[in-house]
Formats: sequence, structure tokens, C-alpha cells
Amino acid sequence: MIKKLCQLWLLFLSLVASCSNKKELQKNKDNSQMEDERFYYEVCCSGPKLGPGDYVTVEYIGESGTVRVFGNESIGVGMGLGHDGVTRSRASRFGLPKAIEATWVSWTDRKVYSVASLLPYDTILSLFKDGGEPCVPAPKGTTPDNLIGKTIDRFDLCFLPGGKVMLYVNTAVKSILLDWSAEGVEETDDEILSDVYIRYGLDNMDEYYDMFYSDEFSDYEPWRKYIRKHGTIAPLLERYLERFNYTLNFEFENKETTIYGVSSDFTNGECYSYTPKFNEAFKNPSRLKGFEIMWDTKDYRFTCFMYFNEEEMLRVFDEAYGNDRTQKGELTIKVCKYNNLFDIFLNVGGKSIKLEKTEIRVFRDPIEDPDGDGTLIYKNYEGNHKNLFADDKGYVKE
Repeated sequence: MIKKLCQLWLLFLSLVASCSNKKELQKNKDNSQMEDERFYYEVCCSGPKLGPGDYVTVEYIGESGTVRVFGNESIGVGMGLGHDGVTRSRASRFGLPKAIEATWVSWTDRKVYSVASLLPYDTILSLFKDGGEPCVPAPKGTTPDNLIGKTIDRFDLCFLPGGKVMLYVNTAVKSILLDWSAEGVEETDDEILSDVYIRYGLDNMDEYYDMFYSDEFSDYEPWRKYIRKHGTIAPLLERYLERFNYTLNFEFENKETTIYGVSSDFTNGECYSYTPKFNEAFKNPSRLKGFEIMWDTKDYRFTCFMYFNEEEMLRVFDEAYGNDRTQKGELTIKVCKYNNLFDIFLNVGGKSIKLEKTEIRVFRDPIEDPDGDGTLIYKNYEGNHKNLFADDKGYVKE
């Protein structure tokens, strides 16, 4: 409790100082300029599927007030995949948060954590003002309704095993993990702990934890299997969060090919959808989990899905980069002229390592009707794809 009070006091002093400085700076600003720093946004929280738990309270704190997370209390939905439990008018505008306070439960750690921390306000403000470029630009003169999916409109506080918290800012088509994190401290306040187990009709925290380790909650069986065999997923998540200096390069044997758009998912929870500017979306991305690419030829549009193998991607990036993640790299995908044969290499420095376990399927549509059902022209696996990563639905590591 003392640690919590100290955290909150330091946070309060920081906010007071920030508010005082801001008032001085705002004296010469007009009201319209202040209005430009108010935005529509939603708030939520999340956690990895193999690191589930409950949140107790999550508060985003700004000068204009506090916005709280409501809704489903489970945080094991996947990193950066939380949902706001409150419906708000998109015409509403709020000041951006400058700090967060949160208390949550890690079932993996069998601990309750609390955190109070300032946020990187200037970075957040800059992202909100530019709309999350370059994926989907927000045209000038648009209304709140037709900006859906085109501007940043959601905060997602992500809780990891071990007490670490991260923050995503999201649009409907892009998820950005900020270069910011905070460390929670174990909560021992009896009043807070009792609030956790009493709402389930239990007598203590041990009964609460044991409940989720039992078979009563079938949705969490993949997590229980992983825990029993491998322990916490925290070390693997640290590898998922690693960033590398690489870009995507598509080489088509048919030189008349043009790329329509690319959608990609990364191991750190970042993603983007349908942009031709895929190498501008993130600087130093984490490892790719998979992507969808659409390309056009004279007569057809092709839609290709690639699912990378977890163990291969972990190993190949480590081998190629060694201890220097800043080396310039390139993930090259070569496509034959018939659009049904592929070679994939990670090139870093003088090293070129081939990826051989990627699962691929390709569909073809007439260029005059590119949004049809598509004809399957290539698939190198049977049934549903098996290349799943630890934060994917249905993942169970044997």
C-alpha cells in the first residue's frame, strides 16, 4: 500500500507540474488551437492469449479528466486486441491522456500488480495529429463518421506476465506499439485483493487462482497446457518484441506486375492493412508472423496469403542478425511468372538464409472483377494452415 501511495503521489506531482507549465504555455494560445488537441478515442486493455488474467481498474488520466475501461474483465485476448466496452458518439472529443493508473491480475504469475506512470504525451499527440500515416491517410474536410478506420482512435494498455505494461495506439487498419513501457509492483493491499476474489464468491486469492488452473474455464486450456509444459511465456514474448532493421522486397518475374496492397501481422502485436506503402508503416519492425498481398497483372488480380513458421522465424532472424539488430536487412519474396512458385530469403550483410517452412496459398480473380470469390491456383499445405504463433487463436505448443 505504501508503494502504491508513493507512486500516486509522484504521479500527482508530475501532473501538477505538467499542468502548471502547460497553463503558462497556453496563455497566448487561442481557443481554436486548444480545440485542435481534443480527439475522439476509445480505451481498452489486453494481454497475450498465453498470459491471461483480469483487470481490476484501468484509468487513462488527462487534464480534462479520467477515462476508465469498462467491459470484459479478461485480458487474454491477444496483444493490442482489446475492445472498448462503452459506445461513444464519434462526434465527442477528449483531451489526450498524460498518465495511466491500473491494477490487474496475472494468472500465470499468481500475482496482482499495480502501476501508475506518465505517458509519452508528445509522441501520442503527434500520432493523433498525423492520423497514423502512411497506411490510410485522413482526407481533409472529412466528418467523424467517414474517418472510421482512417485515424487513430483507440488506446490499448497491454499487460504482460512479470508485471510489464505496454501501450498500443490503434486505428481499424493499423496497430502501433509505442516505444514506452512501465513496470508494475505487486499489490498486497487486502482490500484490493478481496475485491478480486469476492466477486467470484471465493474466500481467498489461492481459491481464485486455482479456479482458472482447473478445467472449469475451457477457453483457457491452451494457456494451461503451455504453462504445464513450458512455464511462463514471458521469455518468448521478449523475443517477439525484438525489432530489426529490415524491409520487405517482392521480386516478380513478370515485370508488368504492380502491387495493389499488403497487410501484415508482426510478433509484437503491430499490424497494418492494405497499403502499398508497406515499408513505410513501421521503422524497425519485429518479426513477421504472416501477410496478405494483392498484386495485379494485365489480366488478373492475385491474392496471396503467407504464414511463417514460428521456430524458423525465431532461428533465422537470430542467425542472420547475430548481436547487431541495426544491420540493414531485407526479407525477399521471389514470385515466378506463373504466380505459383515462391522463394523466400532473409538477406543481412553477406548472409542469405532461405525460409523453407512458410505455408502459402494464392487465389486469382479477373482484373475486371478483382473482388470475386477467387480461384485457388496454389496451396502448399493440407486443410487449415498449421503455422501459428503463440499469440494466435488455437495455438498449442506441443
